[in-house]
Amino acid sequence: MPENIINALGGLAIGARMRRLGDDLARNVERIYKEHDLDFETRHFILFYLVSRRNGIGIMEIAEELSFSHPAVIHMAKELEKKGYIESVKSPDDSRKRLLRLSKKGQKSLPAFEKVWKKIEKLNNQLFALQQNNLLAALGEMEALLDEQNYYKRFQEI
Repeated sequence: MPENIINALGGLAIGARMRRLGDDLARNVERIYKEHDLDFETRHFILFYLVSRRNGIGIMEIAEELSFSHPAVIHMAKELEKKGYIESVKSPDDSRKRLLRLSKKGQKSLPAFEKVWKKIEKLNNQLFALQQNNLLAALGEMEALLDEQNYYKRFQEI
């Protein structure tokens, strides 16, 4: 990898490196989606996947499970609704509660998504196997450390 300010800063620029890696992965995966005639953005993956597995799930349940804010889930849901992949329906138990489920387009597109996801998972696993330090394991370790004590509190102790 060529030397640049982000790489030179090491641990000080961890957020920038993670963002750069995430952006690069997203660009490539979005290219894959496009080549498979799937009008989809990678940032919507986790919500679409969750709704596809739990057809009829509430916004609050999604926010809790994904550790996303309620407004963030609503925003993503509206974007996926606009693309026609999901729909919002009234809960049969509580008319004030809205549930998200796959739309007809979402159901029809799901097999194509699953085919792409299976290949993406295979590729990611191949990349992890080639690494000296497995990125997925390292992320899990970092998340566990920050679950024990958040970043801000750790900073205050220095």
